[in-house]
Amino acid sequence: MDNSQLKPDSHKTALTVATLGPLGTYTHEATYKIFGTRAVYQEERTITDVFQVLPDVDFGVVPQENSIFGSVVETYDALRGMKGFVRGETILEVRHCLLVRKGTQLNAIQRILSHEQALGQCSTFIEEHFPSASLIKMASTAAGAQALLTSPADCAAICSKICATLFEGLEILNEGIQNESANFTRFYIVSNRSAATIPQDETGMALLRVYSAPKSISNITFQLHILDLNVVRVDRRPAIDSIPFHDVYFLEVQEVTPSDLKWVDCLQEAVGRLHKRGLKAEIAGIW
Repeated sequence: MDNSQLKPDSHKTALTVATLGPLGTYTHEATYKIFGTRAVYQEERTITDVFQVLPDVDFGVVPQENSIFGSVVETYDALRGMKGFVRGETILEVRHCLLVRKGTQLNAIQRILSHEQALGQCSTFIEEHFPSASLIKMASTAAGAQALLTSPADCAAICSKICATLFEGLEILNEGIQNESANFTRFYIVSNRSAATIPQDETGMALLRVYSAPKSISNITFQLHILDLNVVRVDRRPAIDSIPFHDVYFLEVQEVTPSDLKWVDCLQEAVGRLHKRGLKAEIAGIW
């Protein structure tokens, strides 16, 4: 992917898609994989910023989980209260590289800049080669690469290979430094509109927000029983209501077999069963 691929097709009505910037992030690469030249890409500094601009753009793309380092906490924290609605997903293979300013030698590196997910995904390489290095968390992998341009020569960045092309003056010292060769990141495609259509087939998936209740009323096991859906994934984050140890559960559910009910109707009925028992739950995505 080069700079010429960042321009929308002038013969089509371009969508505006917010993505984690600067150019060169894996999120940007995943976004291009879905929307290609149909979109104008709006760079945002953080995952939270992507959610905040959703009322003004058509879509946003955010990392949801990495196969090595697990769930992306910032994405789930944003999903707790912001108006993002998941409308799709995509998976991207991730191959991390170690970049430096041209001329910097491996033994000179004292600080490593990257997103916390990338730092975690490359922990074995870092411990083996830079056991005393300071790890500096950045808003994105590409932000770490960009920062090298104005940082001391003892700094390195963990990011994608394309950053060496996008940011003049950088070079690659090592490629494929992640802990495992099979390294993939899954991304959510989010919108401010639940009916927004993306260039992707429906997969029969949905995301529900289910809030914990006093133990005298129910527990999450009871709520799962009442929902009676095919739950394939559960994530938990603290709720934002200031009640200690009050949680919000994110449930990914999958349609098992087509029924007389539409998928959205089936989900609404399931959530309605919780509401009848005085429990709080919401549909946070359908794709």
